[in-house]
Amino acid sequence: VFVDAVHYAPHRLVDVRTLGCDFLACSSYKFYGPHLGILYGRKDRLQSLEVAKLAPAPDSVPERLETGTQNHEGIAAAKATVEWLASLAEGGTRRERLARAFEAFHERESALFGRLWDGLGAIRGVTRFGPPPTRPRTGTLSVTIRGVTPEAAATQLGEEGLFVSHGDFYATTVVERLGFSRDGLLRIGLSCYSTQDEVDRLL
Repeated sequence: VFVDAVHYAPHRLVDVRTLGCDFLACSSYKFYGPHLGILYGRKDRLQSLEVAKLAPAPDSVPERLETGTQNHEGIAAAKATVEWLASLAEGGTRRERLARAFEAFHERESALFGRLWDGLGAIRGVTRFGPPPTRPRTGTLSVTIRGVTPEAAATQLGEEGLFVSHGDFYATTVVERLGFSRDGLLRIGLSCYSTQDEVDRLL
């Protein structure tokens, strides 16, 4: 089982043991760190993979998957990011502090997301996509605005100091099936530092 946790990792604390997955991938830039890809793999699965490598490269795990000089500055920055996230809660092990910090993020984000969801739903011409806040989800939402392209909306909001994005976000098939392959969607995402004032200003 391969889990793509790139969008999940900044919103909920990843636990590969609970998931029971063979592989999990994410990127630390999604949780406020450097642009660095992260791959977890069970040792037996990593050992069994056929990988192209130079003859002098080791056969041991995980080195057999890492070619050449590693991105040491990125690795150090990713570690610092995890330490920073853990520092946002007090007491216990790093893992316990991370769990408390992520739970606090989730509670805060859920409250803000409910306000965002309801507020956008009350605006005529706005169509929301995805499950409502009563269902398990993260605080990221895609919308369309009748008569306004996503690019124009993103540009206008940017001029108001609100950063949103537009396009298909690598979900080309979904956006195409929704009928928006030409202009894409407008995406609004909440993070651990989003505020109620920002949500209200966006609405």
